[in-house]
Formats: sequence, structure tokens, C-alpha cells
Amino acid sequence: MGTALSTLKVVQVAYATTDVRASALRWHRLYGAGPFFVREHVPTASVTVDDGDGVFDHTCALGQWGDVMVEFVHHHELAPASLDRDMRRGDTGLHHVACFVDDLEQARDRLVAEGARVVMDAATPEVRFVFLDVGPEVGHLVEIYERTPYLAGLYDRVRQASVGWDGTDPLRERR
Repeated sequence: MGTALSTLKVVQVAYATTDVRASALRWHRLYGAGPFFVREHVPTASVTVDDGDGVFDHTCALGQWGDVMVEFVHHHELAPASLDRDMRRGDTGLHHVACFVDDLEQARDRLVAEGARVVMDAATPEVRFVFLDVGPEVGHLVEIYERTPYLAGLYDRVRQASVGWDGTDPLRERR
């Protein structure tokens, strides 16, 4: 039996950027990824950091890259200062990988028992998610969430948009 981290299946690779649209277009040109669905200032219903409230204001672009979703994320505002420090690991580069889990609480608790630290526990109006720092040897965050009907639909819509896609309209606004 492996560690909690070794049992997770990565479904998304996310990169920090200062411009989600420019990054998505670059990945489209270089790697054929896309199309990308851009959402400005993703609304959050709750953000918990160190047992207190936080702010997580970001813009993202979601696209398909082979069998995995690729995300570009730009942070507008992160608070408190500890969240800003933990989430901003540089303006560009690998930010996190995302994984579906069967039970969010159980997966989070198992990762924490093995030394991970919860950076943020948050929810949008549609989904709850947890970001964890699993240690310096990994070098990026891990995001976990349950495969809800909303998330399954989102992942499927992004994947389906890539099937037979001819490369036109690589950036699409998402509400």
C-alpha cells in the first residue's frame, strides 16, 4: 500500500502566470492544447486559512492537453499574508496538480497525517476544494476535490471541446 500522495490520480496540471490568455495561446501554438475557457475573478463562497477567513481572487484558463486538463492561474488577491506566501510560488511555473478523491475529508486527513499542510480549504458556489503543501521535495501544491456532477461536467465539457477541434477560437469566455 502506497502513501496517500502515491494513490492520487492527477487529472489537471496548473501553471502560475501573470496573463492566463497569453499563456493559453502560447500553449495552443506550441503544444496544440485547447481550446481554453477563461473565467475572470472566479467567485468563492468560502475560504478558510489557518482556522480563519481568507480571500482567494483569481482568474483561470482551462483547456485540454492530451489526456489531462491544463490550467493557467493568475492570483489577483490572496489574504491573509500566509495564503499569499503559500499560493504565490513565483509569477510563472508549475503551481499545482489537481486530483479527484472519493472522500475529501478522508483524503485531506490522510495527507496531513503523512506530513502535508493544508494551505487553504475553500469553495466556489459549485465545488469545495483543498490546497495542500506536501513538502519541498514535490515543489508544488496539490489540490484535491470530489468528483461531483458539476466537476465531472466541467472536465467533460473541456475535453469534449478538444475532440475534433480545428484550432479556431482558442480562447473562450466562461461564466
